[in-house]
Amino acid sequence: MPVDNPFDQNLIPRILMSLMALAIAIGPMFADFNKTHATNPLWPPHARFHVVWQVLTQAGISVVALVLLWRASPDYVLHLYLAAALIYVWLLTFFMTLASIKVYQGALRDVNGIEPFRFNILGKVREVDTNLFGVVLFTALNTVAALLIRG
Repeated sequence: MPVDNPFDQNLIPRILMSLMALAIAIGPMFADFNKTHATNPLWPPHARFHVVWQVLTQAGISVVALVLLWRASPDYVLHLYLAAALIYVWLLTFFMTLASIKVYQGALRDVNGIEPFRFNILGKVREVDTNLFGVVLFTALNTVAALLIRG
């Protein structure tokens, strides 16, 4: 039976996953469509091509997730799980990329990029990369959202 009421028992998971899908779509556009990445004259043109492709792919997948989250359907619970799975794909590929960083001589951040978060923990300042911080946070939020799905 389709759920036409967006204020159903799955409203909280829908909102959580929608916020993540929007952040995954919009955040990288601001972070990567600038002089540190996509228009960086020091980057090889093919690398710039790939970063634009990656960002637009993320945005497209986010649109699919949003449709799955909010379109009335007889299989709407399955659609919620599919949306969660699409978000997990983005998260998992980040961790896979991080795990293989030495293979391609990569780095979590660009020297001209966004500064890491700094936390003062018991008098000692700790730095956490913004990408890593966000992906860990989204992994926790997506897990909570998936566990809250009812139906």
